[in-house]
Amino acid sequence: MKKRVFVLLSVCLLAAACSKEDLYSPAPVSGTWVFSSSNDGKVWTDMNIDKAYYFDGSGKYTVAVRASSAKVTYYNGQVYAEESAFVADNTVYTVGKGEGEKYKFSSFPGVFTLVSSSSSEMVFDYSGGGSVSGYKLSKVTKFAPSATPERPDPAPEDPEPETPSAYTINGTEILEGNDLVGLIYSTADNKGIPGVVVSDGYDCVLTDANGVYQFKSNSLTRLVYYSTPAEYKVATSSSPSLPAFYKEIKPDGDIIRTDFKLEPLAGGKESSWTFVAVGDPQCATTDNLNRYSRETLADIKSTLAGQSSVYAMTLGDITFDSTNMWPTMKASMASVNNGAWYIPFFQTIGNHDHDSLKPDTADDAADDYNATATFVSNFGPTDYSFNRGDVHIVSMDNIPVSNQSSSGKSNGKTWNYGKGFSDSQYNWLKKDIDLVPDRGEKMVFICCHIPFRNASNANFPHCQDVLKLLSEFKEVHIMIGHTHYQQNYVYASYKGKGGLPFYEHIHGSACGAWWTKDCSSTVTGEPSGYTVYEIDGAHIKDWTFKGTRKDADCQFRVFDGDEIYYQSASYPLNWYTASQKAGSASIAVKGNASLKGCFVAQMFDDDDTYWKVELRKKSTGEKIADFTRLANGQSTNVAMSAHYFNKKSKNSTSYTSTTASHYWYCKPASGSPADATDWEVVATHTLPGGTAAHSWKVSELTTEAGLDSAFWF
Repeated sequence: MKKRVFVLLSVCLLAAACSKEDLYSPAPVSGTWVFSSSNDGKVWTDMNIDKAYYFDGSGKYTVAVRASSAKVTYYNGQVYAEESAFVADNTVYTVGKGEGEKYKFSSFPGVFTLVSSSSSEMVFDYSGGGSVSGYKLSKVTKFAPSATPERPDPAPEDPEPETPSAYTINGTEILEGNDLVGLIYSTADNKGIPGVVVSDGYDCVLTDANGVYQFKSNSLTRLVYYSTPAEYKVATSSSPSLPAFYKEIKPDGDIIRTDFKLEPLAGGKESSWTFVAVGDPQCATTDNLNRYSRETLADIKSTLAGQSSVYAMTLGDITFDSTNMWPTMKASMASVNNGAWYIPFFQTIGNHDHDSLKPDTADDAADDYNATATFVSNFGPTDYSFNRGDVHIVSMDNIPVSNQSSSGKSNGKTWNYGKGFSDSQYNWLKKDIDLVPDRGEKMVFICCHIPFRNASNANFPHCQDVLKLLSEFKEVHIMIGHTHYQQNYVYASYKGKGGLPFYEHIHGSACGAWWTKDCSSTVTGEPSGYTVYEIDGAHIKDWTFKGTRKDADCQFRVFDGDEIYYQSASYPLNWYTASQKAGSASIAVKGNASLKGCFVAQMFDDDDTYWKVELRKKSTGEKIADFTRLANGQSTNVAMSAHYFNKKSKNSTSYTSTTASHYWYCKPASGSPADATDWEVVATHTLPGGTAAHSWKVSELTTEAGLDSAFWF
């Protein structure tokens, strides 16, 4: 038998109309009708309204029951009905307050404890008389016929309570069996918007000509959400910049109606806009958060000051196995503004964002689902999309977790993880992409945490399948975090419809080497930072890696390949010796003999296709020679490793990575960089598609004496 929880909901609606201080004294709620529903806090349909409560403002109320044949309409937060639709029982009830914030209502048993309140809603936990809890409802006011405002056109049609299968919304009949339904309409004219993609994370459907969507929920559904169309603003929550394109639901077999309103962009879809990609804030403590706000977010604000049409994506590991950090991390990213524009920060889930306070069971699929619940409650879906201009942006969880191990962070545990997509995720993505019109003329960004590069379906389930789906777009960019170093990977086997190869951008971390004291560099020596992408139509017309608190033209350093770093310290290191050791664990540090006697240029954000590096005379600009790029895996950044092991007392292989090579070398005629004169190194980046080219110059060596300032501010 279905629990009768509607009376409890009416209590929450009463509380939403007044503050906890004036709940038991004369208050502005006098003369307010509050309507109840058996739908347990979800979006109501007309069929759910069955009682009305009239509060006189002095702590007393009466109850009226809906007449069996009464016609009642609920639309856009308002109830439309004749007075005769509800019949009062002529009993006067009272409301009383017990200890603390506990309330009792004489028309039913049970105790209600106030959890939180605002001007528009209050949240209660309920005990006694039932087992349901956690009510969160908004104020709903009844209008008498004489005061009923003109309903928007088109208005939803009124269903017949006895025949759910005949239930209609805005002229669209809801088919039997579909329980996730709703209307997406424009704030400009209150008319339904056709062609909007709506999802529950498992299925994707389009709104019809009336702006109505409908489908059958999955048993694991937690949210219903839409893919923001390019012609409409990104909706944000009461915190100015947090995207609010979803609502929480809990399918229970009844029809759940969830409406969304969208505000059109004043000039139509944006032809030019800015995308900011931020890798791994990974805040474990308040001190970490303070640095993230003071350094990274402040730098983004100053770099983009005065710009509008800016959208940001955090590429995972927002926190570091520290669920206590979620509220303050949300608040920090909800306040990044440049003038009147608040930058909406979208989120991608990382491995350390999987909640390790959830139980570790023998069911990996259940563990992965449960481990994402905290992220979902804070930021919404893990797999979703939205559109800006001629770009389709997808964010997905590509981290399946399995079992837990201990962690030194606040949760005390962390999830062990793999990489890949489940069958249901791949099917969701296919449905999402199938609903993108004219995708052969559009660019796609897919944002995930763990890199795709060099993966196969065998070691990264559905990786190649996903890449094949993306090849239906004109241009393809893969946006990644995770590694704590910059790397760019140009695909040889995949091209978009426009002819350019897929490009994978692996973004170094905002936290650098996990917020090491007096250090603002990643584990391979690039500055902590983020990347700014300027979009024009279906193409990235320009992008720049931006080091935190560094000048925009700080894009590389030049080292002396002959220098021995920290010769008098415990672990002297150089660029040219292949086998070296550092740290109490005797960790291997790899140099390369090719670098001896050479200028070694460390680019921060290069690749092996679109860059060139030259040695020139500084006085005349005359080219002397080309630099050669060292292949990936051939050297550590030994200057950075020497600094971490000797000055920062690190003792981990994280600081000796050879995976990504940013190292270019060229031998001067003198045979020694220290003896060379009248030189400068010029690095040129020509963007894919040839729409922009940048050159940067360095004419001084970065030596051991300058490492502290090079790797800090």
